Amino acid sequence: MNFQEEIRYFKELSLRKLKKEIARIRGDLPPEKRKIITYSRNFTLSLSNYCQNQCGYCFYNFKVPKLSGEGNVVLLENEKMREIIQKGLEHDCKEALILSGDHPDSFKEVRDELTARHCHTFVEFVKDTCMYVLDFNILPHVNIGILTIEELKELKPYCASMGLMLESTSVELLKKGGVHEFSPSKHPKMRIEHIENAGKLKIPFTTGLLLGIGECFEDRVKDLLLIKKIHEDHRHIQEVILQNFEYKKGISYTPSKPLSMKDILRITGIARVIFQNEIAIQVPPNLIAGHEKDFIKLGINDFGGISPFDLDYINPEAPWPSISYLKKKCKQIGYELKERLPIYDKFINKKEFCTETIKQRIDNINLDVDYSII
Repeated sequence: MNFQEEIRYFKELSLRKLKKEIARIRGDLPPEKRKIITYSRNFTLSLSNYCQNQCGYCFYNFKVPKLSGEGNVVLLENEKMREIIQKGLEHDCKEALILSGDHPDSFKEVRDELTARHCHTFVEFVKDTCMYVLDFNILPHVNIGILTIEELKELKPYCASMGLMLESTSVELLKKGGVHEFSPSKHPKMRIEHIENAGKLKIPFTTGLLLGIGECFEDRVKDLLLIKKIHEDHRHIQEVILQNFEYKKGISYTPSKPLSMKDILRITGIARVIFQNEIAIQVPPNLIAGHEKDFIKLGINDFGGISPFDLDYINPEAPWPSISYLKKKCKQIGYELKERLPIYDKFINKKEFCTETIKQRIDNINLDVDYSII
């Protein structure tokens, strides 16, 4: 099928037909994997919310007034970092999501703070943070915006996995009035290059779409097919996040026609048809509260990182559900919720994807998983 034929095919798929196709796709899995939904027990180290992009939908950016919560961070203080890691250990977290704005060191305040901490670049600070986290047998997942291939190479030995949301390749979003008008590193070519470079370096990778920011149905399907093509070339994408836009006080963007939950469920089902069983599909559970069972039936198999104690820095008004709540929801329809690591099982015994540093830490973590048989 050409692209237009694929668009017509997916437009004609009802939720009922999608569920039937997804049941067939799941049936191709080994019996022991057909009814498993995964999650990662994690916490966030938000290193800096200074960002060169000014996305219309973003609450995280330091320029958006914070009425409550953590506030703005030039560079996360060492004492605060230790405090968060200690809480993570107390809650048996295995993953540290290392997060920041894009190129925070383009701001003088951040550069001055880096100098005070004897770091030449922000990436050096990120690498030092990863090494510190690894000392506690906690695995870093790094998502800090656009990086060069040299920077990716510098970080790889100390990261279990990395991520960058594709978000959308719609050029309409870059035009005047679009959500990416003032966001230089949201140009699709730059984000595609980053994801491809991660593949060239064999970095287990997470990407995904941000739904409801001005893109159309055709854009979403095109981007899912693009992700599939990149993965076919490099075999490094372990999961795709489908994250629905949620309005937050203080941001400038308000969609003219917000996506309905049915719209989000349909694109989720379409993603499963496109990826088959090759790539995990994740939805943030704090953004689809009350619809968890619907999303499971439409092909998700992962709820992503869930923190037992901190907030979602991107959507702070949407608290994380408890793990016991999600276990209950899964059990109600015959599924089991299981903990995973930030590097997916299929990459752990592949030396080109899992460095010796990371493998040593994994061997110290007990998840009741026998990686020798994977």
